[in-house]
Amino acid sequence: MVAGLKPPPPKKIKCHFIGIGGSGMSGLAEYALGMGWDVTGSDVADNDSLRRIELLGAKVFLDHGATNLGDIDEVIVSSAIKPDNPELLEARARGIPVLHRSDFLARLMRGANSVTVAGTHGKTTTTALITHVLTSCGAAPGAVVGGVMLDVHSSTRVGDGRFFVAEADESDGTFLKYEPTLAVLTNVDRDHLDFYGSFENIKAAFHDYLKTSDPDAGVVCCWDDPVVREVSEGINRPRLTYGFLLGCEVRAIDIQTRGFETTFTAVVERDRLRCKLPLAGRHNVLNALAGLSVARAFGLDVRIAAQSLETFAGVSRRMEVVVDDEQVKVIDDYAHNPGKIQACIAAVRSAWPSHHITVIHQPHRYSRLETMYDLTVSSFRGATNVILLPVYAAGESPVSTPDLAGLAKDISLASSTNAVLCSDKSEASRMALQLSSRPAIILTVGAGDVWKVANILRENLVG
Repeated sequence: MVAGLKPPPPKKIKCHFIGIGGSGMSGLAEYALGMGWDVTGSDVADNDSLRRIELLGAKVFLDHGATNLGDIDEVIVSSAIKPDNPELLEARARGIPVLHRSDFLARLMRGANSVTVAGTHGKTTTTALITHVLTSCGAAPGAVVGGVMLDVHSSTRVGDGRFFVAEADESDGTFLKYEPTLAVLTNVDRDHLDFYGSFENIKAAFHDYLKTSDPDAGVVCCWDDPVVREVSEGINRPRLTYGFLLGCEVRAIDIQTRGFETTFTAVVERDRLRCKLPLAGRHNVLNALAGLSVARAFGLDVRIAAQSLETFAGVSRRMEVVVDDEQVKVIDDYAHNPGKIQACIAAVRSAWPSHHITVIHQPHRYSRLETMYDLTVSSFRGATNVILLPVYAAGESPVSTPDLAGLAKDISLASSTNAVLCSDKSEASRMALQLSSRPAIILTVGAGDVWKVANILRENLVG
């Protein structure tokens, strides 16, 4: 199943990204730069991703204006770009091809042994782990990941063309456009109900996603998730399963966690491979098993794959250690839906069972808070304290003003923890230090800019 020949390099193009600093767009722009293409882009707000892209050679405009479109071959947009965007209107008026970012990504992976990673949570770390494993096995994959891989300080890798690994975002349904060799599915939970409307529609979309894979290669599924088992029925594809359950083709046993390190034995057919992973939590063991499963599916050396886990550097904002002190540790995580929040807290609780855990959470999107309210209030089990910040809107306007005081009260009741409100990040950092009895873990969780609280804590604790 491993490709022996490299596909011809794609034609060099001039491309313009509208919203170049946004999630999912900056990585594609960086990959295009790595291919030697000419890249321009625009955004309305400055950020670190935008500055990095500019340093790598892109021409960036801090506005959306028709005059930003120079001599270009195509325009790339995301679902966040409105139909009346002046650059989009100019492109259509001039007859310049407009590609959704998913179409751009689909083109990048065409012709390679490709792997897409989908699931409600765990996608980014799993995609990065698969990329790391394949690289360690000598496969030299290209990759587009939804977070910064800390070993290369980038969300992308430009490979040699034989392999490609990509995170497949289900939020807008565009993950059904890809035609991967292998489709990986980590889990299926209730999320993005504002787009799908019902959990049944979400399950149907993931079922269709599995059927986008190569009929001869198939799918890699986390068998511990009952909904994954449900949606993988009737796909008429080979299926490779991983997890903790007896019967999985790739299974983990003898799991032990000490601080930021987890050890386990991976059972791959008849092989028993002792693994060391520099990450905490059973959910990260599952992510690592996905990497071993992909190596096995491609016929690569699973022993090398297992050994490579020890050198995985991690991903920015995925249980990233900001302060590592004996008395107070600060960990930042992107967790923004209930499953991710609970997995993060559970991992920290298993690693440091006697520590007080204070969670600083910034709810992400009014629509997510509304559609997942009951799941959200029960997702903080295991935390000693929860500090709530105002909702990070991500461009949304609230239908009604959210009752955050009521949310705090409901979290206290449903998750058996002490939940309080804070109006800003500085107040949240001060309150976290006041509430946290030593030894303590302070978690900053959310997909917005709650990471700034972790930086404030670092300045207060380390200087």
